[in-house]
Amino acid sequence: MRPTAALREIIARPGCTLAVSAHDPLLARLVEQAGFEVIGLSGNAVAASYLGLPDMGFLNLSDMVNVARRISGAVSIPVLVDADTGYGNAMAVQRTVRELEQAGVAGIIIEDQIDYKKCGMIKTAHPVVPAEEHAAKIRAACMARSDADFVICARTDAAADHGLDEAIRRAFLYVEAGADMLDVEVVGTPEEVESIRRARLPVPLKGSMDEGKKLWLNPLPMLADAGYKLASYPGLVRYTVVRSVREALAHLKQHGSSAGFEHRMATVEEYFSAVDIERYLAMEREILAK
Repeated sequence: MRPTAALREIIARPGCTLAVSAHDPLLARLVEQAGFEVIGLSGNAVAASYLGLPDMGFLNLSDMVNVARRISGAVSIPVLVDADTGYGNAMAVQRTVRELEQAGVAGIIIEDQIDYKKCGMIKTAHPVVPAEEHAAKIRAACMARSDADFVICARTDAAADHGLDEAIRRAFLYVEAGADMLDVEVVGTPEEVESIRRARLPVPLKGSMDEGKKLWLNPLPMLADAGYKLASYPGLVRYTVVRSVREALAHLKQHGSSAGFEHRMATVEEYFSAVDIERYLAMEREILAK
């Protein structure tokens, strides 16, 4: 099944499906091998891993396309890409869709922050553009796709500065513009989830289950009842990588050896298994035997 069609099937079925963000092909393969059905590509994680910078608008379209193409080529499950603000105005969004569609991803998320955007996890103001301006971007994105199954997810960050009622108003406007899915960014308190449930938004919802917020503390059945179809964990892998690598480096610095830490590391065999070494060795034997 094409990744776009697979993602459509996932967000159409009952319940709420777990998705995990991975910022390089190796990590994406680990997510797939663990049995997850959707990979997210977080702009926050790509800004850090690709540029060594915070998620404050430094990424451009070429950066994200380069990473997205490698990840989608390494796995068979759908990849849903954080496309920030679309990398420009409504006309520029058309190129964004074409480039990422050609990179093999299953869908994109476009947010309504100003172009100098900041990750929702950064404790600062998050100014948004006028709702009609973002609705035009969503219309442009829908017009630009060549695969009708390519998912356009509209994200609104309006709740942070303007309240949840404004975010919900914008969400309805973005659905009218053609959005297939919505990401209403909230802290994720039970009260906020209940308000979203009562709004009965007419398309599937994607939830950001970042451990720095509270949405991840809500049970999946509760989220499903509110309309969430994807519970996406953007921070699980990146936070684990930073903590684990720092601990390993601190051990090496202190002891002058990795002895005593090896039980917390993958074995050589586990590492090569992650990149499917046996399949490539078998392929090599077949090719060279001819």
